[in-house]
Amino acid sequence: MRLFFWLFCVCLLASASWGEPTRIVFWHACRGHREEALKRRVAEFETQNPEVKVDLQGFQDPQGRNDYAELYRKLLLSLESGTSPVVSQVYENWVSQLADYGVLTPLDYPLGAVWKDMPAVFGQASRHRDGKRYSAPFNKSLWVLYANRNLLAPGDPPQNWTDFLSACQALQPRFPQGSLAVPSPFELFGMHFVSQGGRFFGPQQPASFDGPVGMSSAAYMREFFRQSPAARFGSSGYQAVLAGEVPYLLDTSSKMAQLEETMGSALRVVPLPRGAGDSIQLSGTQLAIFSKASSRQRQQAVRLLRFLTSPEQQRAWAMDTGYLPVRLSTYSDPVYVSYLQQRPERAVLTTSLARARVQPQVVGWEATRVLINEALERHLFEGRNLEVELRRAARTSTQLVRGLQGRKE
Repeated sequence: MRLFFWLFCVCLLASASWGEPTRIVFWHACRGHREEALKRRVAEFETQNPEVKVDLQGFQDPQGRNDYAELYRKLLLSLESGTSPVVSQVYENWVSQLADYGVLTPLDYPLGAVWKDMPAVFGQASRHRDGKRYSAPFNKSLWVLYANRNLLAPGDPPQNWTDFLSACQALQPRFPQGSLAVPSPFELFGMHFVSQGGRFFGPQQPASFDGPVGMSSAAYMREFFRQSPAARFGSSGYQAVLAGEVPYLLDTSSKMAQLEETMGSALRVVPLPRGAGDSIQLSGTQLAIFSKASSRQRQQAVRLLRFLTSPEQQRAWAMDTGYLPVRLSTYSDPVYVSYLQQRPERAVLTTSLARARVQPQVVGWEATRVLINEALERHLFEGRNLEVELRRAARTSTQLVRGLQGRKE
């Protein structure tokens, strides 16, 4: 009788334990309408899977600059303290570092046939140098050119970089602070550089952005400031676009939903100007599962990733945000096709996808971006020699990348 009583108690305890939902901590850096769209996706997942509770935790840069840099910093700190999340947004180059540390769960087998229903560029962005996939594409975007119809004469915006520069310079009398808004000098340089076929790193990963193509792209950027400025950088430029004070914006499709809401019929979206290499750099992050999580948490996290990357959810996510669907079948979904037909501006993304190229997966890529931007700013705002600054940045980047990978000179 006593044995039966103890077995009964054990069963009750086990039943209570199994009755509690599995908690998945999900770190991200979405904010605004993108965070709201993510919450809707997660809420739907929880409704369909009541045995799982997703704890969304967003990170913002306390200085108001790069939220993803803050997320990256917190991820690295969590590895030291053993408090890493179950799921997190990650850039491809973060995956290179984290996978080498052995803290990510391989996803080739868990996601199975999902990989076969993705555009090739998303598969490339997900593959690590050991041949395995440790992350799945999620919020992916392309660089595009936004134009304000109300501030420009009728007709198509320029299709190549040379004509685009001439058009911006011709608008200087009307827009003395600049007719083009762009996030930073690096982005203007980088978009031109990639479109010309430039590679930021060579085969053995030394920096190569200071070669002939890089110098040509830096000279192109300099032309926007030959006389009075034809471009303005940072958040003030973006706000000027929203206020209807600047006719052109170079930015990613992740800004599309907010621009549509603010600018309405004045907004026009066209492909990025073409260059000799005819490439556009893919932007946005992946989703990864950390191996320190329990077996049950990892199993449920895989279910979450399969849900978020499902064709139906990718359709809703793309329509809500302007991000690119990561499933091929979404592009032929009748609902999505009809949606694009009613919004031809967004159709630019699907036609530009063939030009997409994966951003560098090199550990140290984020720091390299900063080095390039600082070199360009020293030239523009301090009058430093452009070639000298770019070559110094390349040397520093090469040393940094080799150091992070344990190489010696």
